[in-house]
Amino acid sequence: MTPLAAVIGALNIDLILQGLPRFARKGEQVNGPAVRLSPGGKGRNIAAMLAAWLAPGQVSMIGKLIQDDRGLFRIPLDSLESAGVDTDPILVDRAGPNQLPTLSIFLNRVDGGRTSYYLPGQNESLSPADIDRVRPLLAQIAEAGGILLMTLEMPLNTAIHTLALAEELGLRVMLDPGGQPPQAEIDFSPLFDHPIAWLKPNAAEARRLTGLRVQDLRTANRAAKRLLSRGVQHLLITNGAKGAYGFSAGEAFHLPAPVLDIPPEAESTGCGDQTLAVLCAMVLQGKPFRQAAQMAVHAGSLQYCQPGLAPIRPGQVDEVI
Repeated sequence: MTPLAAVIGALNIDLILQGLPRFARKGEQVNGPAVRLSPGGKGRNIAAMLAAWLAPGQVSMIGKLIQDDRGLFRIPLDSLESAGVDTDPILVDRAGPNQLPTLSIFLNRVDGGRTSYYLPGQNESLSPADIDRVRPLLAQIAEAGGILLMTLEMPLNTAIHTLALAEELGLRVMLDPGGQPPQAEIDFSPLFDHPIAWLKPNAAEARRLTGLRVQDLRTANRAAKRLLSRGVQHLLITNGAKGAYGFSAGEAFHLPAPVLDIPPEAESTGCGDQTLAVLCAMVLQGKPFRQAAQMAVHAGSLQYCQPGLAPIRPGQVDEVI
């Protein structure tokens, strides 16, 4: 099967503590009723979610994992293989003593309060040489008219190198700018020295990229002008319950969030990943940007309403469009 999409990003393990009555104060123990160990990482999520919309073998995952002695690395790897994703491009390095794969820890209170912790691992060591290693795969996808989906769950210089290689190969890029440490002051401008066909930030990420706060269509339009002037062809800014804002040359629109029955345990984790995956699937099917964005936003909203990160499938979105 000819691959139509490659995803570059993180392969994590999510440790999720659920049903906590409160967060512990200094020196306090708080007991919770449930814990879940799940595959995660924006890149892994996107690859698994996109695979649900394409044929087996049409999605390839590019990233790094540590082969730890406890076998935890198998959690994200097995999840992708079960989803029909090509995992051959994933580098699996032998772990040193006491090394673990990248971990994300989520603490969820019964009242909906949430906090999270991120323990960096091999994702942060993805190098330009690692990207060059998969050049033949990227060239094949470019030849097939496919798409490279990227997150920024890697060193920024590696992301810039990847964009330069995609430009050289004529490979279209769809970028989710999430993944860089939220506390860090980062100059994102070198990313825009290379073509980005589709950019999908959330409102907070759009502010990091432009310095402009996004609250509604008017303020999103200001940020969009700045990003489109840097060569972005299509921009979709998601904004939670407010929906999303789409922009391209001569086009600006607001997509309200669909009215859905939202359970009290709803989690936003994975919503943006689901949105990007469906946006890519719709573009590969030849849908116009606005129609593709509408489907994508509906899928992301549905992801918010279901437990866990099971991919939303085509029939589920058709029911609400």
